[in-house]
Amino acid sequence: MNENTTTANTQKNYSQSWQQRFDLLDFLDADKLSMSAVTKTQKYKSLSFWQKFRLMRNLLALFFGGLYYLCKGMWAKGLFIIGASSIYGSILLSIEISAGRIVIPTIVYWLPPAVLASQLANFDYYRKEKLGEKIWSKLPAIFADLKVALPFAIIALAANFYLAYYAAMTIPDPYFG
Repeated sequence: MNENTTTANTQKNYSQSWQQRFDLLDFLDADKLSMSAVTKTQKYKSLSFWQKFRLMRNLLALFFGGLYYLCKGMWAKGLFIIGASSIYGSILLSIEISAGRIVIPTIVYWLPPAVLASQLANFDYYRKEKLGEKIWSKLPAIFADLKVALPFAIIALAANFYLAYYAAMTIPDPYFG
């Protein structure tokens, strides 16, 4: 166990759907391997298309992203996703502001973070429930602390809202001149 994990709750009852996912992830040794390592194993490759799809996609996480993580009790990861998505949006807004009349399609803002959250959600929930993982091992453990994760998300959101307001006030509307 590393510094990003704590003891997990092992006496919780899960729905049949989650229990099937957990059994499949147990079979794939997801408690010992990273998600990318799991997808490269022969066991994973032997799964059917629908088993892979159900295992590596979560529609609620696709539509709700970091909020889904917060509802599932993965608050450190949820706050990080909200903050990172806001920073991503701020970068795109900065490009629009600095380029003037360029318009980046809305789908470019929301689709990449949504797909990433959708792909990680089931694996992350499994790791939270089975291993007590709070934050990804590649990130500094300090992001698992609420005193760091919450201000990070709030500041990133505030910066994104400010840039969106600034862009709305300074960039002429490309459709109405």
